[in-house]
Amino acid sequence: MQGGFRMKNRVLGYLFTLVVYILSIPIASAHGEAESSPLLTNIQIFLISVSISLVVFFVFRSNNPKKLSAFKPGIFSLALLSGLVHILLGISDRILLLGGVGVLVILASPLLVKMNDTRERIAHYSLGILSLVMFIAYFVSNHDIHSILEDYLGLTAKIAEIGVMVGLVQHRRSASIQDE
Repeated sequence: MQGGFRMKNRVLGYLFTLVVYILSIPIASAHGEAESSPLLTNIQIFLISVSISLVVFFVFRSNNPKKLSAFKPGIFSLALLSGLVHILLGISDRILLLGGVGVLVILASPLLVKMNDTRERIAHYSLGILSLVMFIAYFVSNHDIHSILEDYLGLTAKIAEIGVMVGLVQHRRSASIQDE
């Protein structure tokens, strides 16, 4: 009975994500929001990134995460959210594109290279350092506190990056406790 309940929740999660994605496609920037890229508005970028990250999270939670990635599902999906936001915003800004591609390359590295403990640790440190650099760079490049407080897309990406860093630290601590 519990397996059917989990399947129902997963299907509802997929359907919700699909509906949000489909409904976000026709959103126009007529709501007074300046476009951040020539193709997509901030709300479209937000909805696309969150939708894809949620689907990936549910897929990773339902499958054995060790087979799919060196990262836990929560860390992977938060990093994916940040990377997608940076890539979609990077259509008009190469520095943002570089950060987003960097995150996706690190996330894809377990698929490209056979992972051992050392390589997994390098991937974790690389993702943590890149998340920290993107977090700091956001506040260095935005000096106006008023614009930062109104930037829900940037703040969402920064919260995701904090989640990635906290998740990686917790993972490292639990791994070191298990080694003892």
